[in-house]
Amino acid sequence: MPGVIEPDHIDVNDLPGIWSPVQWELSEEDHIVELEDQARASLLATVDIPETILRLLLRETAITRALLPPEGYNPEEQGEWDDELVTFKFQHRVVMVNEERDTDYLYVELDFENRGKWALTFEPERVVIERI
Repeated sequence: MPGVIEPDHIDVNDLPGIWSPVQWELSEEDHIVELEDQARASLLATVDIPETILRLLLRETAITRALLPPEGYNPEEQGEWDDELVTFKFQHRVVMVNEERDTDYLYVELDFENRGKWALTFEPERVVIERI
């Protein structure tokens, strides 16, 4: 049914978001801008929906180069780390503290490194976001 949130279909896990861009020939300045814009957008697409929502609401989408795998990186699920690739991560880490899921219900607690703890509750016809 359009307009109804289905909590059962919201993916949540505790893996950090990473992304490596496709690169093509641009001026050095344009290359840097394009790279950072693509990385930010792609990182937002790779992390969980609750984290993406919170990052966008709090305007916490700053990125930095990831020279080493971030804490919590799982090579079995995210692939072997390749330090020759240009890889980015968010500057401030978000960690999932708790997840409760039932039919038509999802509750997630996130600890945002520099912004405190937040709770997001998803039900078919409402979403509640609160600082806890």
